[in-house]
Amino acid sequence: MVSLLTYDKDSRELEILHMLSKDLAAMLSEDYWNMEQAITLDKLQAILEDKPLMDMLMFDVTPKDAIECLLKVRKSYRETQLMIIADLTTSPMEYMKPGIMASSLLLRPWTKEQAREVLKEFFQAYIEKYSQPDDKNMFVIESKEGNLHIPYDQIYFFEAREKKIFICTGKEEYGFYYTIDKLAEELPEQFIRCHRGFIVNKYKIRKVVLSQNIIYLVDDLDVPLSRSYKSIVKGMGK
Repeated sequence: MVSLLTYDKDSRELEILHMLSKDLAAMLSEDYWNMEQAITLDKLQAILEDKPLMDMLMFDVTPKDAIECLLKVRKSYRETQLMIIADLTTSPMEYMKPGIMASSLLLRPWTKEQAREVLKEFFQAYIEKYSQPDDKNMFVIESKEGNLHIPYDQIYFFEAREKKIFICTGKEEYGFYYTIDKLAEELPEQFIRCHRGFIVNKYKIRKVVLSQNIIYLVDDLDVPLSRSYKSIVKGMGK
């Protein structure tokens, strides 16, 4: 599954980009695509409140406060492939900042044919980059709908329950069949075992309360801590 979010202040443009995206996704990929749209920054922020997965982002930088908003989005979605939508009233110095890391640019005024070519290159670059299942910055779940790529920095914890492993990315979770023992051996060092049924991302730890056997994470989440793993997490989150 591929997740695409498009923010554009112009409703007509937004509809054209959505239609072009659907056509290109069907032509270039066999994966299922989840496409969402936002016409205001408030709508965009409402979508992002649930911390959804976002593989690709098309972002209009011309409205007031848009670039500031994009910089904040980038802090949580560093691996997301980004296409900037801009015009000549916005200086490239504003959206070419290192913290934004755009890979494509759609410059107004544009025709439908021009937009299609830019989007095609944008989509092809994403598909080529993430077609390999061993990407070092991603956890990959294989399914009938296609591979689901989850950036490690968006994962809060892994939980074993109901004979499956569930990945928590905030308010969303994704399940797959595996064993937590094998998973603990294969994950990068940023993930640590804290319980027989939990593996936590140490970069998401806010506070460890040994007396309560709880690890508090950012965004008001928490996971249990068992006695045998206390020495591993002691001192984290301070």
